[in-house]
Amino acid sequence: MNINERILNFIDILGDLDDISKKLYLESPETWIDFSDKVSEQNIDEMVLFYASKYNYVSVLKFVNENKIINLDGPSRNKQFSSIRNHLIAVSKDYNSIDTYNYLIGNYEHESTSKMEKDTLEEKQNINSYTPVFLCPHCNSNVFENGYKVFEEISYNFSKEKNKSQEISRQRDSRVFCCNCNYNIDNVSVDLLENLCSIHNCKKCGKDLTEIGIDEKIKMKFNDKDKKFTSSVKTYNCPSCQEELTEYQAKYFNLI
Repeated sequence: MNINERILNFIDILGDLDDISKKLYLESPETWIDFSDKVSEQNIDEMVLFYASKYNYVSVLKFVNENKIINLDGPSRNKQFSSIRNHLIAVSKDYNSIDTYNYLIGNYEHESTSKMEKDTLEEKQNINSYTPVFLCPHCNSNVFENGYKVFEEISYNFSKEKNKSQEISRQRDSRVFCCNCNYNIDNVSVDLLENLCSIHNCKKCGKDLTEIGIDEKIKMKFNDKDKKFTSSVKTYNCPSCQEELTEYQAKYFNLI
């Protein structure tokens, strides 16, 4: 394959590489810079494949393998593994990335969905799309739209055997920052924000409504004429924290 053909084919995976880049930005901005530089230079190496495997983007693995850009059975930069393939298999297992795992062990089935079927599926997904909401208490922006970030602390020391610095520990900071104003959001965790990404979860406490149920509440209003209380407003609430379901959630669960 000549250079021009390879560049043309590279366009096919740019969308997936961009998705990986966005996920990585939220996880580790420092690593994201290195990743973005490699993508912009079309330099797909083992580091790029690591994150493709972590986030389950089999298209990237197929691209480098089918275009013979990287020999997956060649030696890995991570000396714990005998080959790049074995390294990526371990990554896929650790992060439960089923598609990349199956592809790497030779058990991946090619999709047979036609373009029309894919378009129909995407259209249905768009109709039922759901954008979670968590407002930054400082700038009032939705962190799911403007982004949130966490930081990772990496420790190094000097290795006499390798004659270079080596990583000795890695720990993710528990704090969450708003990307819009860089405010440190108190009393929120990455796990809670991930829970809010599902329409099944309460937007306040994050608990799964399909597991804990939903409370139906009826507000009674006193009628001076009849001297009786009559039904006024019906709401649907989380039984854990009594947060009212959003209109979209109520419609999704066929409650209104």
